[in-house]
Amino acid sequence: MESRKIKRFFPDYLVNLLKNRQVMEAVITQPEQIRPDYETERGKAMPSKNHALIQSRILVTLSKKYGNQYDFLSEVSLDMAGKWVVPDIAVYPQLTFDSLHDETRMAQMPLGVIEILSSSQTQEELVEKSTQYFAAGIQSYWLVNPLFKIIHVIHNSETYRNFIGGTLTDEKLGLSLELEEVFR
Repeated sequence: MESRKIKRFFPDYLVNLLKNRQVMEAVITQPEQIRPDYETERGKAMPSKNHALIQSRILVTLSKKYGNQYDFLSEVSLDMAGKWVVPDIAVYPQLTFDSLHDETRMAQMPLGVIEILSSSQTQEELVEKSTQYFAAGIQSYWLVNPLFKIIHVIHNSETYRNFIGGTLTDEKLGLSLELEEVFR
């Protein structure tokens, strides 16, 4: 393989580290086998800039207001009846930080889940996902629709509220959130 072909993909220091020609060819010719696919690995759509902005604003706002009562975990893996799911935000009663015993996949279900609709997802997909969360014991499910600046708070298939502007209130979890803080 030509040296200049390798340099297009890797800086010089990496080229020097990877002297084995077969390793270099595998990385360059088969990147899909080397790098895991985000959507397949997490079972969810690739987030966008708007998705990230909304997620961080919700996390920061809720943590500031309710940090003494709840922990808001971003992108944590949950074990739902043997199936791993990764909600955008999971709402837990306060957890204890234990530096010696970390968990990469949580068996304890959160009290609530917040999902942000990505441009490649349908609202129906996430509504269907909410039924799986409720079956696993989640009490509250928020579905955030960035395009229309709406947050749906769902407590079961029969009980839900839609918030467009103003103050979102989730009576089950005792949370409130100004939508202007999220969609600014």
